[in-house]
Amino acid sequence: MPDLDVATRFQTPAGDGDWSPGGKRTIERRRTLPGGRAVVGGFLIAAAAVITFSAYTGATRTPRQSYVVAARPLEPGTRIGPDDLRVVALDVPDAGVRGQLFSGPAPLVGASVLAPIPAGSLVEASAVVGRGGAPGTREISISVDRSRAVGGTLKPGEFVDVLSTFGQGAGSSTVVMVPHVEVLTVSAAGGGAIGDTATEMIVLAAPDGPSAEAIADAAIATQITLVRAAEQPPGTPVTTVAPFEAQPVASGGS
Repeated sequence: MPDLDVATRFQTPAGDGDWSPGGKRTIERRRTLPGGRAVVGGFLIAAAAVITFSAYTGATRTPRQSYVVAARPLEPGTRIGPDDLRVVALDVPDAGVRGQLFSGPAPLVGASVLAPIPAGSLVEASAVVGRGGAPGTREISISVDRSRAVGGTLKPGEFVDVLSTFGQGAGSSTVVMVPHVEVLTVSAAGGGAIGDTATEMIVLAAPDGPSAEAIADAAIATQITLVRAAEQPPGTPVTTVAPFEAQPVASGGS
């Protein structure tokens, strides 16, 4: 009797359609699909391979962005120079962080450090403040009527003499409070476009502390007039005056 545990077929010689126990036996096993565990295992192996490949390519690919870092420790109050910075290639995935970084050193040269920046650390916008003018100058803003600011035609980079007028009428006098001061910015006093108001906000680079003090005093106690000056030749010393100690250069009615 044929074994009942396997599927057994008795094959007779070709052409004989009868089946007989004496014929040739061929054992056929039924083909089955992979089990659930095998499918899950294969999926996990494939996923692990993909993760490994992604991690490898991410670790070996060249960063596509460049950012500015401190070349040395920068302390608060430091005026940043070109040698204080260097550019490195990094990938910064957080868009919010990228918005606070600098891709090149040019915007940072001349800025002042507000918070300590360790060597090699990224320079963020919140850690610095923009500065204008030559090293050693003091930034000061004054509000001036356009009619006394060269008709509102002043541009950043020009130089002006700051004049102060004391008194009114026949007893008035005008003095040069601070000569040859660089104009850093010019804007409408109300924050709008230039020309929207008769008053302009002008930021000046006072040569030193006493000059800044003199301009501040004059802006409160006198009427300021800005006179466009010739550009200062390199190396020309700047003469400053103490507050309200200059000699009158003109007098008469207003």
